[in-house]
Amino acid sequence: MRALSRILIGGLILATLVWLRGQFVKLHQSILEIDRLSQDGGLWSHTHPDSTNASTSAGEDPLRAVMNAISNSFINGTIEKLATPKSGLRDTRSKVVVVAKTAKEKTQWACAKLTFRSSWNHAIYVTDDRNAPLHTARNKGREANAYLTYIIEHYDHLPETVAFIHSHLSSWHNDQNAAKALQLLNIDFVQKNGYANFRCHTTPGCNPAEIQPFRNKKEQTRIDKHEAATERAYAKAWTELFNSTVVPEQIGVACCAQFAVSRNQILQRPLAHYVWFHSWLMETSLDDATSGRIMEYTWHIIFGQDPVYCPRVYQCFRNVYDIWDILS
Repeated sequence: MRALSRILIGGLILATLVWLRGQFVKLHQSILEIDRLSQDGGLWSHTHPDSTNASTSAGEDPLRAVMNAISNSFINGTIEKLATPKSGLRDTRSKVVVVAKTAKEKTQWACAKLTFRSSWNHAIYVTDDRNAPLHTARNKGREANAYLTYIIEHYDHLPETVAFIHSHLSSWHNDQNAAKALQLLNIDFVQKNGYANFRCHTTPGCNPAEIQPFRNKKEQTRIDKHEAATERAYAKAWTELFNSTVVPEQIGVACCAQFAVSRNQILQRPLAHYVWFHSWLMETSLDDATSGRIMEYTWHIIFGQDPVYCPRVYQCFRNVYDIWDILS
């Protein structure tokens, strides 16, 4: 009996040593890779990831070369590969809400109303305080900066569902307060459709389609000045973002850049695309109001929807919140 016990103990010790050796080898390889990348420097070239002019070493997959070079830091366009996401969120929950805020904005409601009531984890990004635990590299691009930063930092560790929202609990552009919307969100629909806009009421954004890049100048004088500025810049921005000159004639979606997406939908695009979108946002000469609105009316397209994504109000409430008593 003692001999059998000794054999079992010896086997457990041997298995543990083999496992530890494997972990050491992985760690050693990671350190070598980080060292290689840091020595290379300037790994990200300002070339669209879909461009045929992107240069790579012979025999190397261009997309893989770019993806291997990306990281979680965007200072001066230099990208460093980090071993783990900044926030440490590794699928510990199946749902994460990403909140974009400035240092002065209050987001205690996200902790009080979400984590304990509806099992949402949260990643709160501060756009103007680089000492915050989660922050953007620069205060530019409004909420789009925080959204893209989260995706890039967590691309390999995404939860099943990710919600992207502003910092305020209530606002004129929310159909209901943000905590209630997250509690009611129909996760099954998000997983099936890939994308769900938190706003169901279609004005502004859909009646008619908000962005019409080829509207003539006379007609543009009759619309809101911010909308007109976005329209004038949209065609060029589209070409830069998507490396395509085929610009939609109309772009419509209920405002205002608050939505949920599935992990699978995010992964439909390679990481290099999100790095490119972020690079565009950081480097564009457009003011924040205009670049932010361009992204506001582009998210649904990035996540697989048609340029005009304007479901009927009642259908949206049924799909997104499983609320069936809305009649129009």
